[in-house]
Amino acid sequence: MSRAEQVAELLRKVGKERLMRLEELADPQFEALQRLAMVRGEGVAAVYAVLVSLVSYRLTMRGEEWWSCLAEFASRGRESSVSGIAREVEEFLRSCKGAALSREAKIERVRRAASGARPQLERLLRDPSALYESPGELVRALSAALGAESWRKTLVFTVKMAYYATRKRGENRVVDYELPLPVDSRVACATYSSELVAARSFREIMSKPRPAQQAWLEVSRRAGIPSVNLDTLLWLTGWAPRDLEIHRAHEEVARILSAVMGYPEALQIARGLYLRSCL
Repeated sequence: MSRAEQVAELLRKVGKERLMRLEELADPQFEALQRLAMVRGEGVAAVYAVLVSLVSYRLTMRGEEWWSCLAEFASRGRESSVSGIAREVEEFLRSCKGAALSREAKIERVRRAASGARPQLERLLRDPSALYESPGELVRALSAALGAESWRKTLVFTVKMAYYATRKRGENRVVDYELPLPVDSRVACATYSSELVAARSFREIMSKPRPAQQAWLEVSRRAGIPSVNLDTLLWLTGWAPRDLEIHRAHEEVARILSAVMGYPEALQIARGLYLRSCL
C-alpha cells in the first residue's frame, strides 16, 4: 500500500462531515469570516475574502490575528460594489499592522485583481453560490489578472476563504473542485511529517510545493474529502510537528481532533498521520 493510500485510509476515519464540524469549532479564520458575513452579507464577505487572500503573505502577525483584524475592520464598512470593497481593502492594508511588509505591492495586487477579475467578483457579490458552481473560473480569472500560475498559494487560498465566507454554519455544503492545497509552512510541515513526499526538510517542500499538492490531491480523492476541507485539518494540526517533540505533537493533534471524535481514536489517527518532527 502506498503512503498516500495509508494516509487516505486514516483520514476516511475522520470523514468530511466531521472535518466540516471541526472548521466551525476550531478554525478562527472560519469564525472571522462568518462574523463578517453576518454583518455585511455573504457576497461582500466573499469578495473581501478573495481580495485579502491574495495578499495574505509576508504577514507580521499570525494568520488567526490577521483575519480577526480584517473582520473587525470590514464590519464597519459600507461599500457594496467590487470597486468600493477593493478601496476598503486598500484602507485595511494601510491600517492593519499585519500588512506592514510589502504594503504598496499588496495594494497594487488588490487593484489588479479587482480590475482584471471584475466579472467573476461581481458575480460572486451578487450570487455567493457561484463559488460552488464554478470555483475554477474564479481561480483562472485571478491567475490571468495577476499573471501568476493558478496553483500558486495565494490564488488557491482564495477559494477556501470565500468558502468560509459563504458556507452557513451547520450546512454540509462542499466545494466539489480539485483545488491544489496552498502550501504554507503548516501544510509543508504536515507533508514532511507524514512522509507523503520525499524531502530533506519542510522548507524544501515550501520552495517546491507541486509534489506536495499532487500528493494531497491523491489523498483527497482516495479519502473522499474535498481538498478545501482537507486543508483545514492540515492547517489546524500541521504546526504541531514543527513546534513540538513528536509525541507531544501526537497528543496535541489528538486534542484538536477530539472536538469531533473520541480521544483514543483521535490519538491513533495522529500517530499514523504524523511520523516525525519537522526539520
